[in-house]
Amino acid sequence: MKNSDVNWDDCCCEGPFHEGECEAQKKAGEQDIAKRVGRVITDSIPSGAIEFINMQSLVVTSSIDNEGDIWTSIFLGKPGFVTTLSRQKVKINVSDILGSKTDPFWENINENKNIGMLFIEFTTRMRLRLNGIVSFQDDDIIVSVEQAYPNCPKYIQRREIEIAGNDIVHQGFKVDGSLLTHDLKEWIKTSDTLFVGSSDSKNNLDASHRGGNPGFVEIVDDSTLKIPDYPGNSMFNTLGNFMSNPNAGLLFVDFNDGRTLQLTGEAEIVWSEEDAEEKTGGTMRFWKFFISKWIQIDSLKGLNWKFIDYSPFNP
Repeated sequence: MKNSDVNWDDCCCEGPFHEGECEAQKKAGEQDIAKRVGRVITDSIPSGAIEFINMQSLVVTSSIDNEGDIWTSIFLGKPGFVTTLSRQKVKINVSDILGSKTDPFWENINENKNIGMLFIEFTTRMRLRLNGIVSFQDDDIIVSVEQAYPNCPKYIQRREIEIAGNDIVHQGFKVDGSLLTHDLKEWIKTSDTLFVGSSDSKNNLDASHRGGNPGFVEIVDDSTLKIPDYPGNSMFNTLGNFMSNPNAGLLFVDFNDGRTLQLTGEAEIVWSEEDAEEKTGGTMRFWKFFISKWIQIDSLKGLNWKFIDYSPFNP
């Protein structure tokens, strides 16, 4: 996302983008589209999105640990657990969060105040990205907005979430490792949704969504994944971050068993590769993810997820 001190005279495109995003847009030949679409990015919450945030029961976040590794997390609660205080500030009511308190997010935000946030409503396929700086008010989190903008509904599989109570899991069973186990590989192979956290060179974070039919994520080996890059909004926020900073974090959710799998590592973009099966939807772009560490937590036990349908845009 945007670096406030970018010298636009030296940049390869115009708009609220940093140099990595500009370079990615140029390599893809989509600078002109990005320039037009980038007008949706603002430094405050769009007025029409305030009620949307207040109604959400799910937020995905990205954060950075002491070693510079990026982690992507998911938190749920009954609508109102995240509220807008103004167009510039969002409050996360920590006591209303359902899920494990062993998530690396909690330690990370004490060390690095940057945060990426993604509000996503699976039933309507609406989503809003919000990036900012964390501060604390009593036991709650205040996020000062630096950038906010809506995303298109493509590639989102529709699901309904049922939250029955306030005491789902607070200390979920947690395991970690560096190489993927057979169980984790099978989980990833059958996934239709993942979330990705990324950052520019100055730790300005972003959280985003990727989706496709089951099998869209390829297992290359015990520590490498390969993900297709479908046609999108042409802003290349995630790939642009990869250009500036290869560190990234992925999140997979087991919607049947309430497990989460967080992977941290580095991303590498493959800008053009033979794609006879059209796995990329025509872009011929992929990115590889090299895993350095993973954490699996039984953090969402007790929630009910009902699958509705796949996105009609999935290749």
